[in-house]
Amino acid sequence: MRNSRKVFSLIAGCLFVVSATQVSAQTATKSPLVGTVDRDKVITSYTKAQSAAEELKKSEEKVQKLIEESNKAYEEAKVAKKPPAELEGLQKRLQGQIDEEVRKVQGRAQALESQLETDIEAAIKAEAANRKVDVVVLKQAVLMGGTDLTEGVVKRLTGLASSASTQKPAAK
Repeated sequence: MRNSRKVFSLIAGCLFVVSATQVSAQTATKSPLVGTVDRDKVITSYTKAQSAAEELKKSEEKVQKLIEESNKAYEEAKVAKKPPAELEGLQKRLQGQIDEEVRKVQGRAQALESQLETDIEAAIKAEAANRKVDVVVLKQAVLMGGTDLTEGVVKRLTGLASSASTQKPAAK
């Protein structure tokens, strides 16, 4: 009977030590480091984003001008009392030109947005890795706490933009 108590005590002691070790290991595990990024500041500070916005604004103005010119041409044709079939053909042709230009602008906008997102995401990941941050959230979503990565991300993007502008085009 005494041997069984010793064995039981030994097993219970071992279980206690194992569970205590697990609890201390769990409490020793660090909490994930949280970083924040002010996305609006990153975008407004990124010269490539500003250039893209200007390019798209010019494209939109070009589409608006095309619409105005098309409307003017159609109205002139109506005033000139062109036959309905000719007016309809003119309207379809003008609308086709407008639609094509809008498709081009939308495609360019999507390509620019995709490139900017890729650049910004890469800069955020690089800055997070550099600062040993495990999780990054938008600064606007954080009430308090977190490591602000915004300035580091902006510097990385500024460096990226300046290195891209100093690269020489490849010879053809």
